[in-house]
Amino acid sequence: MKTKSKTIIIAVFLIIPLILFLSSYMGFRSQKINNEHLESFKNNLMTTVQQKSHFDMKNITPFEWDRMYIIRPYTSRTEMHEKVGTKWTTADTYIGYLIFDKTWLGEHPLDDDIFQKLVFVKDNKVVLDVTLNRGDADFTQINSPVINDNVLFDIDKTDGRNIIKISKQ
Repeated sequence: MKTKSKTIIIAVFLIIPLILFLSSYMGFRSQKINNEHLESFKNNLMTTVQQKSHFDMKNITPFEWDRMYIIRPYTSRTEMHEKVGTKWTTADTYIGYLIFDKTWLGEHPLDDDIFQKLVFVKDNKVVLDVTLNRGDADFTQINSPVINDNVLFDIDKTDGRNIIKISKQ
């Protein structure tokens, strides 16, 4: 009878960690976004900011989106998820997800005044998460979310700051 009890105890100690691991890994897989349009969007945005004084975001996004959120400097990951209404990760690996999304190391990805994020959402799922230097294009004057409905933006290039504002039209 003792052998059977030991076997059950060992099985429990093996099954519980396995269940916890699988649950965590499935959470990673469901929250992971591929950010496949990151570079093309950043290139389009930087070219537009340098060459124009106003633009329609629809014309520079090579993907579909419903809403865009502006995440200001010093916003924690928890606050970002609350603001957008969903959780997501840009981690390429499960280990990266565990280290930078599930520990204090990743709780403050915008830990300097020069960083901001634009988060694009389609059907309540994040389709692009881009961190931008505010010196290149500063969206922090805009209250979000911005709904994708022919919204035009003006670029205030005074003092070379490239402050982006919603156009009054």
